[in-house]
Amino acid sequence: MEQLTYTLLAYINNSLEKDINDSIARSFLQHIHNIETFSLDSISETCNVAPSTINRFCKRIGFRNFSNLRNSVILSKKTDPTAGKPQQVLDAYSFNKKFQENVELIDRIPIEQVDQLVARLRNSKRIVILSFEKYQIHTVELQKKLLLLGKFCECSTNLFKQMEALDNLIEDDLVIMISIQGHLLKEELPLIKKLRDSKGHKWLITFSNNLGDQAEFDDVIQCGYPEHSEVSSHTLLRLFDVLEHWMIERS
Repeated sequence: MEQLTYTLLAYINNSLEKDINDSIARSFLQHIHNIETFSLDSISETCNVAPSTINRFCKRIGFRNFSNLRNSVILSKKTDPTAGKPQQVLDAYSFNKKFQENVELIDRIPIEQVDQLVARLRNSKRIVILSFEKYQIHTVELQKKLLLLGKFCECSTNLFKQMEALDNLIEDDLVIMISIQGHLLKEELPLIKKLRDSKGHKWLITFSNNLGDQAEFDDVIQCGYPEHSEVSSHTLLRLFDVLEHWMIERS
């Protein structure tokens, strides 16, 4: 749901005209918590437009049709059962303590692994980043950093487009998956089968300490502790800063 929310907000924020599509986007946002319960006819009635207009709008923001959009919301909720739930707000001392412990964990990444990571980033023909819900915003920061260093990468906010990207990889490509608690690796999710069948090198960025033996991944980067999820956003941004530093330092 958060992914769709970001997409709709971006559309409204960048819309030059207050036209029918802007109105539909605002209606979707007003009903964002119940969007998966709507049928095409009911959402059309709510937005006071024809069903074909709804489908055209969905295609405009990256979905095949309204059914595809609704299914992406349902599937995204399965990828992270904590999505949309209030997160504990830490006091300043607890926040700094947990964040510092994560930073120290990043600083202890072995130099051999660092060299391998930098080499893979530089040599990959294509880089696809898989991230979901609130971490999409942070992924764009990594995309920007790599772009300024001469490496373009893809990080679609559409779950189905992300899965389609896995079908077209070659051996010299790189997939970076961000799954803080490891929810994305559940066996029942179609994404994990896609990942296993895809070609290319695969990295996992996570807080989980029991995913090191995941056969799907060539490398697992643990950048935080499972019990420190409250500072996951800040930790990811720190890791991306460090990755950028490694790339520049070894250029």
